[in-house]
Amino acid sequence: MDKSEGKDWFAKTLNNVTEETAKVYKISRLKLEINSFNKTYNEKMHKMSKRLLKLIQQGEIDASLFEPEYSSIVQISEKIEEMETEIEAIKGNLKFGFGKKKSNDEDENIVDVKVETVENDEKKEDNK
Repeated sequence: MDKSEGKDWFAKTLNNVTEETAKVYKISRLKLEINSFNKTYNEKMHKMSKRLLKLIQQGEIDASLFEPEYSSIVQISEKIEEMETEIEAIKGNLKFGFGKKKSNDEDENIVDVKVETVENDEKKEDNK
């Protein structure tokens, strides 16, 4: 291979790499935009669903139009409420807990983790 063939090969290879890089960039940019639209779409759907549920609960819209999904949503909501009640009951029986527990007139921390302590521990691990 002489110099001119080498230059042609290099120029062709560089051109191909540049084209492929541009394609990958365009695909990545489009995927990022799609993700952004999907996020916005999901947020709007969530808001619309909350409004719809509120209107159903107020009796302004017939729930039977949205069966079986509406019944499923109601059952899931009830299950979540039961679990949250169970969590509160368990918290009430803990000898040791997280956060603050009221005792007489003062608040005392049962388990207290300070941000500075965690950050210092992480720095120590990074330095090792």
